[in-house]
Amino acid sequence: MVLSNQLTEIWPIAAYFIILAVMLAFMLVLSHFLGPKTKSRAKNTPYESGVIAAVAPASGGETRFGNHFFLYAIFFVIFDLETIFLFAWVIAFDDVGWMGFIEASIFIGILLVALLYIWRIGALELKHRHLPFRQQQIDAQQNLTNRSLIGK
Repeated sequence: MVLSNQLTEIWPIAAYFIILAVMLAFMLVLSHFLGPKTKSRAKNTPYESGVIAAVAPASGGETRFGNHFFLYAIFFVIFDLETIFLFAWVIAFDDVGWMGFIEASIFIGILLVALLYIWRIGALELKHRHLPFRQQQIDAQQNLTNRSLIGK
């Protein structure tokens, strides 16, 4: 009796996964038979982000991309996730009241501080990719220390 109850509750999800697996297999087989079969030099050329890789034997055929694209993607993910939290706050506004508003304001404030920080260190600059802000601070402190030692 208990087993039949469990089976009646679980059969929709099992049917869903079986249908999903069958559809996936069907689409893969169909794309194999209906897909283009052309082979050309241009088709086999490495291509990424709109840039055709220069295949040179000396470099091993690799094209180097700067890491600033990666950083922009990470910044987008970080600052895009805030909308999920804020959306949840908007949905539950009646339940959380003013305390929720204060918490959301603190959350937005922290995100703005983080945005100002990455802007200040130059992480959003394309031409000057990543200004060594911390190194500049250390150099400035060392210069002040050296000046004070020389003055004494």
